[in-house]
Amino acid sequence: MSEDVKCSQYDVKQNKKLSDVFPLQASGRCQSIKESNVTHTISKEQDYLNERNIFNIFHFLLSHVIIHQPADPIQYLYELLDDFILFRSGLKEPRLLWTERHLNAIFENILFHDSEFLPLDGFKTAMKTMGVRFYDPCPDQLVRGYVDRQTFCTEALNSMKNELLHMATETSRRT
Repeated sequence: MSEDVKCSQYDVKQNKKLSDVFPLQASGRCQSIKESNVTHTISKEQDYLNERNIFNIFHFLLSHVIIHQPADPIQYLYELLDDFILFRSGLKEPRLLWTERHLNAIFENILFHDSEFLPLDGFKTAMKTMGVRFYDPCPDQLVRGYVDRQTFCTEALNSMKNELLHMATETSRRT
């Protein structure tokens, strides 16, 4: 950060020298130098946040707060982070947003007619609805092109756990 300050002070001095020679172009030159430094700093910080899954962790935490609407959100977040750390250590099961009860309700809502099988397109829609990004797009099928309830629930729960585990382990590797 101190390098950026030294660099910008140097740029200001250079800009002053040039403004004596080219007075009308001075303000534009100074502005573009500042924008370049800001863009570089933002990019570096954006990379840091992305590499450590900070946005994903915040999304996970805020989603839980929104869904559960605890009376004491600070205490709730403290406990949720504690559970997240215990999950990362392998000492506790994760606190997922969706439980099997939710998965069954989603399965029922996407079903066509009175079938007990979900078409693969419906399976993909359900995963997208739950915010699951990484899953097997073609899971075990008792009937070709269709997923049964048990397979759907198992795939969804495992995929959510794997995403959370990936988020947790990527975070711990970088710290």
